[in-house]
This record gives sequence, structure tokens and C-alpha cells, in this order.
Amino acid sequence: MLSPEVVLQDRVKEAIKAEMLRHAAASTPATTATASTKLEKPVALKDVVDAPILNDGQVWFTDLLKIGKSDLPKGVEDFPVTVLDPALVAEEVRSFIPIVDRNYTMQVDQAAGIAFAIEHGDRSLITGPTGSGKSSMVKNLCAMTNRPMIRVNMTSDMESSILFGSLLVEGGATVWKDGPVTEAVRFGAVVCIDEWDVTPPEILFGLQWLFEEDGRLYLKEKPGTSKDKFLVPHQQFRIVCLGNTIGQGDETGKFAGVNVQNSATIDRFQTTVHLGYLDFDHERKVIAKAVPALQADFIKKMIQLAHLVRAAYEQGNINLTMSPRTLINWGRKTKDTASPERALRIAFANKLRDNDARILDEMHTKVFGTSFRS
Repeated sequence: MLSPEVVLQDRVKEAIKAEMLRHAAASTPATTATASTKLEKPVALKDVVDAPILNDGQVWFTDLLKIGKSDLPKGVEDFPVTVLDPALVAEEVRSFIPIVDRNYTMQVDQAAGIAFAIEHGDRSLITGPTGSGKSSMVKNLCAMTNRPMIRVNMTSDMESSILFGSLLVEGGATVWKDGPVTEAVRFGAVVCIDEWDVTPPEILFGLQWLFEEDGRLYLKEKPGTSKDKFLVPHQQFRIVCLGNTIGQGDETGKFAGVNVQNSATIDRFQTTVHLGYLDFDHERKVIAKAVPALQADFIKKMIQLAHLVRAAYEQGNINLTMSPRTLINWGRKTKDTASPERALRIAFANKLRDNDARILDEMHTKVFGTSFRS
């Protein structure tokens, strides 16, 4: 005979089992409550989010870049982009609307990320190696959308007054002059902070409130009341930072002078995009467009050499890399001097240490069959 304790335990187990079965039956439709029931498909985004529509003054991102929807990378959906009327841009910054560089070819995936961020007012960060086209991407997106862009190149010895403004003496009187960030905030421009990661971290603290959603700018150095110092950003104000690193230092030794930035600053970026070098076919088109006189086979070999140099640079075997900018410079000098070898020396090789130049020469011989030194 079972003891009362065992009987009680069995009854408790049965009660729990019965309750679980009852709950399962209640939450499962009768038509699907069978052992052979299959899991439903995950809910698609389009089933829960309304499809985007164009408002006045907007175009589709694909139309902006003049590409087909099939050219969008996997996972990227087309979206509306606002094109400003230049006549409605504040006169104080209208001259800062860039001109489209027809020789620049967008990396569509990264361009979509930055264009979407600019459209929605995100504080953005673009990282990538030297010459990967970070500032050119922002410039051309601004040119296509008629947004004024104010570019500021940061340095390790700069002061906050360079960004926000300072007191100057004019005509015997002391007057306040806005800095580039303040002008962008006041009149509605995209401020492009280049080489952001070399900036002393304490300087960027002055941007932290601006980096926040619905952020504000407080000019603590400006004379007057708090009302005089307080600025609500123009609705078209945007801020994009560019750099070789994500603000956590450089362990490779390739980017001298970069600083470790405060984690609170890094945390405030709402969109971060890494811009690498172009793939082979993309880079070939860029060079051919920039220097039409070059033969296709020569361009192919230029890029092959650049890939060898980049691989050696990543491995720490050479101290400089070959960016698309370098290849275009080499190509233009080849056209002007009619000597590819001399053009390479002038455009790139003479920057190298002796041992690195010897490594480059070995690579050049491997690709072109001759030494560029001869």
C-alpha cells in the first residue's frame, strides 16, 4: 500500500499535467492542434510595417543613384529620400551645397545606410581605411539631395572654439563669431567631422548633447544669458563623423595619432557604417571613368598590384597602402608622362622606405613583368 505522501505527490503531478494539457488545448486552434502541426512561417516585415510612400520633394533611393531595384544588395529595401529645394536652403550656407563628382561610384550598401541616416536625422559614423571614399560618399549624397555640407578636419591640438565659435575683435569691438558646427546647427547643414578619432576626447564632450535625439547646443563660451547661448538645431541639421577607427584606439600602428574616445560619445552614434575598398570590378570602373585614356589591361594590372600591396600592408610587411585615390593619381600621371614606371615612382613609390620600395618592386615585376626602377 502506498504511503499518503506518495499518493499526494502522484496526484499533484497528475494535476499539473492536466493543467498543462488544458492550457495547450486552449491556446491552439482546433484545426491545427494535431501531432502533425507545422510551425507557421515567421511574420514578414512587410506584414507589420506599412510600405513607404513618397511625399512631396522626395525620390526613391534607387532613382537618386540612378540604379534599378535589382541592384540593391540583399536585405536593402528601397526608401524615400528628400531632395531639398536649393532656393529654400538658408542663404548663409547655400554656397556649401557640393557639386556631384561624376567620377565617384557609390558602394550601394553603405550609401543606403548613410542616406537613410541623413534622411532620418541619425548621428552617423563612417569608418574605413585611407582613400576608401568616406568623405566623398557624404559629399556626393549631399550634392544629390541639395544639402549644404560643412567639412571640418580635426587635429589633436584643436580647441573647442574651432568647432563652436569664439570672441573676436572687430572695429575695436568684441564680437562673437560662430564656428562651423554652430553654423550648421543654426542654418541647417550637414557637418562632416573628418578624422574624428584624432580629436581629444574632451573636445567631443561638447557635442554629446547634440548627439542625442532632440539634442541641443549650448555655447558656454558665448557672452550673454542662457537664452543667448542656447540653440535648438535647424530641422535639416545633420552630423556625420569620419575616421579610420571606431574610436577605441588603434592596435595595428597604421593610424598614428588616433585617440581612444569616450564610450559615452561612441554610444550616441545611431548609425555606423564601415566603408572598405571596392571590389575588383567596381574599382576598375572607377579608374576607367576617372582616366578614360588608360587601356583596360593596364587598369587590370594596376588593381592586381594594389591588391598585393594592400595584403602586405594588412600583414605589416609594408608601411603604406594603395588606395583608389593613389591608383587614379598613378593613372593620370601615366597619361601625362607616358611612362607608367615613372608615374608610379612619383605618385607612390617615393613615399616608401627603401625596404618597402624593394617589396613593391618585386610585386610590380610579378604583375607587369618588369621593374619600375629600371
